[in-house]
Amino acid sequence: MADDLQVCGANRSVRNTYLTMFYFIHSCLLTVTTGSTATPVEAQTIPSQNPSSPFGSGSFSTRGVDESTTNSSANDLVDSNPFASTSGGGLSPSNLPVETSPFNSIQPPTSNRSESIFQVIGQSLIGPLRSDRWRPLGIGSFFSEGWDEPYAPVPSTDGTSRIAPRQPWVNSDDGAFYRLFLFSFGYARGLPGNTNEYTGVFGMFTPFSRRFEIGWAVPFVQSAPNALGTGPTDYWTGAGDLTIIPRFLLAEDKRYTISTNLFVRVPTGNARIGNNVTSLSPDIEFWANPFTGWVVRGGLGVTAPTNLSASKIALLDKSPPWTGFYGSPGPFSSFDARFAVGKYLRPSDAKIMPNLCVDVAANLHTAISGGNYTYFSLTPGFLCGMGNHWVFRAGVEVPMVGITPFQTQSFFQIIRPF
Repeated sequence: MADDLQVCGANRSVRNTYLTMFYFIHSCLLTVTTGSTATPVEAQTIPSQNPSSPFGSGSFSTRGVDESTTNSSANDLVDSNPFASTSGGGLSPSNLPVETSPFNSIQPPTSNRSESIFQVIGQSLIGPLRSDRWRPLGIGSFFSEGWDEPYAPVPSTDGTSRIAPRQPWVNSDDGAFYRLFLFSFGYARGLPGNTNEYTGVFGMFTPFSRRFEIGWAVPFVQSAPNALGTGPTDYWTGAGDLTIIPRFLLAEDKRYTISTNLFVRVPTGNARIGNNVTSLSPDIEFWANPFTGWVVRGGLGVTAPTNLSASKIALLDKSPPWTGFYGSPGPFSSFDARFAVGKYLRPSDAKIMPNLCVDVAANLHTAISGGNYTYFSLTPGFLCGMGNHWVFRAGVEVPMVGITPFQTQSFFQIIRPF
């Protein structure tokens, strides 16, 4: 009884206490039968939210229905780990409110992250592509930020105007980060001796975090004149040299990206058709969207072969350089420069030819040693969407200055993010 008196906060007689309880119960019953509001604040049991965890603590607490829910932290609004799960009756990630607009001032958490390195890699490679998790990264924080954050695509608008999509173009530096695969077919006509060359390539970009990804260029078939052949009709068909590309994101904002890359050419092909070369090609690349619809991109780098011999150089010298996959380094030591400019003519939500873009890419290769070659070409090209996230792109490379390894080289490619 003493406890009951204390709970009611009365310090009155037992009779007055029970009268008060009677009137309170009577009011509650009257509320239920009439549908009117019982009290200004009615206790309600709801899941508690831990500000330090986007999934709550898994326990329950009592709050009033007039308690403001607008004071939730950024962690309450943004699911920072769609792979994680909770235990003990807590909230699952699918039940959490997710911030759908990436342009709100609320940003995903940048510290005290709960993901392990394996979760970050898993989300980057196969997790949902969520632009709401994207945030700018600066070069000054290269060693401290972004490595423990999953890959996230850049939002499609800055709140006032559209941002051009980050997409690879034919025969140009990539600059930005991607998560996609592609199939490419190349046809070079008018090689010396009036011969042709055909190349089939599978490519892929596999991000492991915001700061690091690996690109893959796999020339699964290449058919070209045999450098040891007896005539122009003697062809050699086989695989080309695999190229593995570790890529590092130096800085990124909504309208620019700067990356550094290392093209590692592996001698998986045959020297008869200009392959079987090991080389390292570091470079620095950029992608920028300075004006609505307009994109400029490019890069500077060098190529340094590591396995050339006198006999191999003599053999490679019979095969025109730079006729293979556009992303593959040449077989000789060279200085490499690329620049491209293009205009997106249709928005991404257009029903016909979404993201239609026309562009022109310029490529310069100057051999430093191993051959007396300087090569400059222009590649007009275009790309457009085909539906269901598939993209088609094509271009024609035309030599302009220096050696002429071919008259024209055409590329036809299909791309899809995953």
